[in-house]
Amino acid sequence: MYYYITIFFLVFLTIVGIDVRAHPPSDMTLEFDSNSDTLTVAITHVVGDKTSHFVESVVISVNGTVDQTHQYQNQTSLTTFVYIYTVVTEAGSTIRVVASCNQGGSITRTLGGTPGGGGIPGYMGLYLVLIVSVITMLTLIRRKLKKG
Repeated sequence: MYYYITIFFLVFLTIVGIDVRAHPPSDMTLEFDSNSDTLTVAITHVVGDKTSHFVESVVISVNGTVDQTHQYQNQTSLTTFVYIYTVVTEAGSTIRVVASCNQGGSITRTLGGTPGGGGIPGYMGLYLVLIVSVITMLTLIRRKLKKG
C-alpha cells in the first residue's frame, strides 16, 4: 500500500515539475493617460525562449465590452516588456486587460474598478495543500517503518 502511495506522489511531483516551464505572466501593470487616450501595459513573463513561450494575446475591455484584441507571435523581451495602445474611454470607465500565455494561463488587471480576487493566484493554493499532504504522509510512513 505504501509503495503505491509513494509511486503516486513521485509521479505527481514529476508532472508538477513539468508544469513549471509553462506558466502565465507573473505581473502586469497598467497606466492610462486620459489626455492622450494612451494605455501603457507592462507585462512580466520570464521565459527562456521568447519565440516558443510568449504572451500570445492581450485583450482590452472597456466597461465589460471587448474593445481590442491583439495577437502576437513572440514577446519583445525575455522578462518585462511594454505595449502601448490607444483606448478611447469616457470619464469613470473601467478598463480590464487580460494577457494570455501561448502555453497556458493568463493574468488580469483592472483600472477604474475594483480588481477581482484576493485569493492565492493560479494553482498555488492546491500545490501548497498537496505538498503539506505529501510531507505528512511521508512522515507517517517513516514512523511506521521505524516501528516495524
